[in-house]
Amino acid sequence: MELPVFNDNLRSSAAWSVALGREREEWQRAQATPETHNRLRARVRTQQVLQALRRAGHRVGEGQIARLVIDPPDEATLAGGAADEPAAAKLLRAAQLVSDWAAEAEAALTADRLTSLYRTLAGAAGEGSLFRQSEAQLLSPAHNPPPAVILPRLVESAFDWFGTPSFAEMHVVEQAALVYLRLLDLQPFPADNEQAALLAASFYTERAGLPPLIIFSDDPTAVRYTAAVEAALRMLTQPLVEFFAESLARTIKKVMSDE
Repeated sequence: MELPVFNDNLRSSAAWSVALGREREEWQRAQATPETHNRLRARVRTQQVLQALRRAGHRVGEGQIARLVIDPPDEATLAGGAADEPAAAKLLRAAQLVSDWAAEAEAALTADRLTSLYRTLAGAAGEGSLFRQSEAQLLSPAHNPPPAVILPRLVESAFDWFGTPSFAEMHVVEQAALVYLRLLDLQPFPADNEQAALLAASFYTERAGLPPLIIFSDDPTAVRYTAAVEAALRMLTQPLVEFFAESLARTIKKVMSDE
């Protein structure tokens, strides 16, 4: 699959970009004080971890995840990074890693950081290659993932393009959607590719002052998401862009509704 550079279907739609712009302004105003900033960020992180785990089939409660966000694992657990560390704790650590990168003055996501992200998400120890060594599972009839042997080169090439001026000119949600799509297409890792891609794509939204990308776990959202990904793998990317824009707006509304 080639990256869909400058396809007509990538042009910004006034409807979704204007609507998200309004939500973004509300989001920024709501975080005017450190207290509200921290409270809203904790709620976002709770939803980020909660919805991801529920989509993966874990039966977890919102209160359980909220407590983990407020009181994360101790330093000994964090230093271990063990594979048997609970999924929620590993996901929380990986999500915070992305947020820390996005907050840097010269924020950039690289291929090396992608592998660090996956190492944290998977609890993978050692310094060996993390890329998959076997054929990938097809996501749809339109999906044609590359053979494992050329993955390192293709991942490097993708991140080279993500750092170009032409990519920087796109709307941040378009950037996130393209990063997500390309990583989903490549299936670079043995497992957790969807979550790794979502976290990597969230770097771009967080760098722009928006929340991370969250795919909610309800059935209607699952249907829309599947359709958007299938369309994107056929090079029709606008449905995925609009899906992510609406997901960001939904996240903002949800976490601000209790204020």
